[in-house]
Amino acid sequence: MDRPGRVFCVEGQWDDDLTERGSVLPTLELLERLNRIRFIHRDVATPGELRYYLDQWLSKKYAMYKVGIFAIDGGPGNLCLSRNQELDLNELTTWLQDRCEGKQLYFDCGSILRISDAALAEILQRTGAAMVCGFTKTIDWVESAAFDTVLVDRLANARKANSVEQLVRTTRWAPLAQHLGFRVVYRNGHGPYIPAMRRPESGASV
Repeated sequence: MDRPGRVFCVEGQWDDDLTERGSVLPTLELLERLNRIRFIHRDVATPGELRYYLDQWLSKKYAMYKVGIFAIDGGPGNLCLSRNQELDLNELTTWLQDRCEGKQLYFDCGSILRISDAALAEILQRTGAAMVCGFTKTIDWVESAAFDTVLVDRLANARKANSVEQLVRTTRWAPLAQHLGFRVVYRNGHGPYIPAMRRPESGASV
C-alpha cells in the first residue's frame, strides 16, 4: 500500500479516577501495527493544553498529519476536557480559524455535533477544513470501537473526497452509523449527512 496516513489525536480526561483505562489509544496502536497509520496522541485536561497541542499540529512540521481526532467528551456544541474544564465549540473554531486547509476533523465522542446545519457549515467555512465528522449522540465506548477502527483507516488513507460518506452508506456500516448518530459534512458540498436506517438487501452481507 501507499505510505500510511498520518493522524493527530488529542484526548480528554474521561474520568477523575486515574486508574480508568478507557482510551482511543489502543485503536490507534492497532492501526499502526497493521501499517495503516502513523499517529501522534496527546492527553489534554485544560483549554490551555488543548490549544498548545493544536498549535503544534497546525505548524509546518506536522503538515502531513491531515486527520485531526478530538477524542473528547461533550454535548451539543461543547467539549468537556475534564470534570471542571469545558470549551465551547465556537471558541475552538476561532483557534482553528483559516488554519485547517486540507484537514479532516473528527469529533470522536459525545454529542458535540448535534448542532444546526448552518453551524456545521460555519465550522468548515471558518477553519478551511475539507471535512468535519462526529456524533450527535452520547456513544457507547465498546459499540463504537469497531466503527472507529474502520473510520480512522478510511480518513487516513482514502483518496476520494467523499469516502467517509460512501463508507457509512454501505449495508454493513449504515445501521451502526445511524445508531451512533454519526454525521459528516464536506467542504466540497457533500452533506450534512446522517445515514438512514434501511433494510439489508437480499443476500447482502451485514
